[in-house]
Amino acid sequence: MKVFVTLLLASFFITSAPPAPSIQANPVPMPSIRSIAEVSIWRTSDRKDQHGSYLPPWKEVKVANIFFKEKPTAGSKVTIIPLGVGIAPFDLKIAKAEKKEFGCDEREPYAWAVELELITHQEFFEIAPLPNRREEVPFDVCVIYPAVAVARQLKKGQLRSGMLPKGISINTVTAAIDLTNDHKPDVLIAEYCCNDSSKSDECDYMCGKTFKKVRSIWKLIDEYAPC
Repeated sequence: MKVFVTLLLASFFITSAPPAPSIQANPVPMPSIRSIAEVSIWRTSDRKDQHGSYLPPWKEVKVANIFFKEKPTAGSKVTIIPLGVGIAPFDLKIAKAEKKEFGCDEREPYAWAVELELITHQEFFEIAPLPNRREEVPFDVCVIYPAVAVARQLKKGQLRSGMLPKGISINTVTAAIDLTNDHKPDVLIAEYCCNDSSKSDECDYMCGKTFKKVRSIWKLIDEYAPC
C-alpha cells in the first residue's frame, strides 16, 4: 500500500515591484490516523495486449489491493494522494472491508482487504503512465484512513536528511505526506534493496517501511520483506 497562479505585470512595474510575500504555513493539529497504505491505480477496459495487460480506452479505474491492519468502517472516507503526478488529493468512500489472510508474518497473519468506490475523475482516464509503468497500473497512491482534508504529498526536493527517520535515505522515499500543513513530513514510506537500505534500484529483492510522526518522533508502524 498534485495549484496554479498566473501573474501578469506590465513591463514598467517589474523592476520597481516589491518582492512577492512568501507562502506561510498554517499548521493544524496532528490528526488521528488508523491506517496508511501505498498501492497502485488499476485501469481496466475491454481490450488486452498479447500479454494479457489491459489497454485504453479505459472503462473503469480503481485503487487496487488495499490492506489495513485495523477494521475500517464501511461508508467512511479515505484520502487518496496521487504520487509523482500532477493530480490533487481527493477523498473516496469505503465500499466494504473483508478480513483475509495476508502476507507471511505469523505475528500478523490477517488484514482487512478494503474496497473503495470507483474513481470517476477524468484525469485518471487520460493521464499517461509514469516511466517504466504499464498503462493499466500508471502510478501509485498513498491511502490515508480516516480522511485528512489538508493531507498533501511533499516532493523529494522539499526533504532534508534531518526530516527523515534514522537510517532512511531520501532516494528510497516513495511517499512523504504532510498531514498538518506545516510543509514537513508526518507520514513516510520508503522502499529499498533488502541487502542495502541506501539503494532503491538494481535490487534482487525489495523491502519497505512505513513511519508516522507520534509527538514529533518517528514511529515505525509497518514493514515488509519477501517471504
